[in-house]
Amino acid sequence: MSPAKTTATAKVTYNGGLDGVIIHLPSGAIEFPRGIEVEVSANDATVLASHPDFAPAAKATTTPTTPKPSKEAS
Repeated sequence: MSPAKTTATAKVTYNGGLDGVIIHLPSGAIEFPRGIEVEVSANDATVLASHPDFAPAAKATTTPTTPKPSKEAS
């Protein structure tokens, strides 16, 4: 029995003029609603990288939180 293969994935967002599209990629047909992140294989992401209506999904950023000073009892 061979170990399960893990494939790298990437998130891509469609930002074209239509409400969404269905694209036939090497891994199969994938639906891309406009503005919604869709997870695809790294190979599919490479294919979409040269198309102006597709962009890598924005990375989630976290803002560091600073603790608020507590009020001291007088």
